[in-house]
Amino acid sequence: MVIILLALQTFLVATSDAFVAVVPTTTIKASTSSSHQRRLPTLELAAKKKQKSNQRKKQSTSASGKGFGQSNKSPTAILEVNSEGSSSNTSGSPIHADLLTWLKQNPNTFISPKFSIQPSKLGGYGGFAGNSPIKKDELIFRIPRENCVTYDDALSDADCGEAFRLIRDKRVPSWGMVMIAGWIAKEYLLAKEFNDATTLAKIKHWPYLQSVPWSRGTLGQDHILFWSDEEVETLLRGSLAYDDAILIRRTVDSAVQLLSDFVIPTVLAVREELRDQNYSLPRTNNDSDTADILEGLKQAVRGAFVISLSRSFAEEVESDDGTVEVENLLLPLIDVLQHSNTPNTVLEPYEDYIILRARRDIEKGEELFHQYQEENDDVIPPHKFFTRYGFVPGVSEPIAELLERRSRLFFHSDHTNP
Repeated sequence: MVIILLALQTFLVATSDAFVAVVPTTTIKASTSSSHQRRLPTLELAAKKKQKSNQRKKQSTSASGKGFGQSNKSPTAILEVNSEGSSSNTSGSPIHADLLTWLKQNPNTFISPKFSIQPSKLGGYGGFAGNSPIKKDELIFRIPRENCVTYDDALSDADCGEAFRLIRDKRVPSWGMVMIAGWIAKEYLLAKEFNDATTLAKIKHWPYLQSVPWSRGTLGQDHILFWSDEEVETLLRGSLAYDDAILIRRTVDSAVQLLSDFVIPTVLAVREELRDQNYSLPRTNNDSDTADILEGLKQAVRGAFVISLSRSFAEEVESDDGTVEVENLLLPLIDVLQHSNTPNTVLEPYEDYIILRARRDIEKGEELFHQYQEENDDVIPPHKFFTRYGFVPGVSEPIAELLERRSRLFFHSDHTNP
């Protein structure tokens, strides 16, 4: 633990100003939050938020990652939805088919039989009203929180929970994002060590984790964290996005150093255990294994931050002392939806699940949209939409071409072309 404390000190020095600007997660009041993330609407009463907080505090730090565990029954008005035909959802890719199957293993999941996943005109995949129109206020999803990736997954992790709790308690800059990204990176690396369905089943969220973009070009993702240093310097230097891009990239590099002190030993121990069980696996020395895992960790953390920055939702949670903090969480299937400033769906958070409803009547074959952030230059200008989410709303032209012709979206007006 001394090594981790030293690494935390190094991380604090390296990111003392930078990372706070990326995703502010310090204690805030609900009315003043400005986090650049997809946000869940605040519909819960303070009493319900406190109840949720108390429930989390009571959870065992050694809880198993397998299965769905026990959950309190939710309001019957939402739980008692006719799920007839819910197995008929269609998916345009095998990874999403596995995701749908995994979600439906939880009896509290509801996925409308009218919903389908298909290629989106905006790139990658999106959600659609597949075989029938969807009426206003109709329930589309109900995703149990135990299927979501939350702080509790990191804090209760059997291998790294103590280190993640230290990150939280020391309040490293944007500790919430470090925990979410660090934990899914660790899980991703462990999954890569496993070579059969039995061992992969130990990774609770694997069907979800394999449905998100871990590398450049996957699902149409071209985030600046996947760019080479040469691309950043050639295309972004002098642009409005340059400083933000450098800040994020440096922060991720520092996070790799911090996480390596406890993630690498965890993966190394699993690799050795698997070799002991299977003598046909190749044997290498410890230094070679460490270097190999470190290289994998760099790639995994980069991908994990892309996933967390572009897909995580921010939820305000009130504790017993009345303070409100923003917690980051990943919402499987809900994050398949593309962004629109005029969304046709609305999210509603509850203690045990998140639901998605139709905001208006949706025609058969129409794509479903959620609003990641209000398209407001005072809140998040186009160049920051790009550095956070990997795209600019309403722009279909490749970002590299916009930068090459010095579009006013990325450059001050006196240095731009139309």
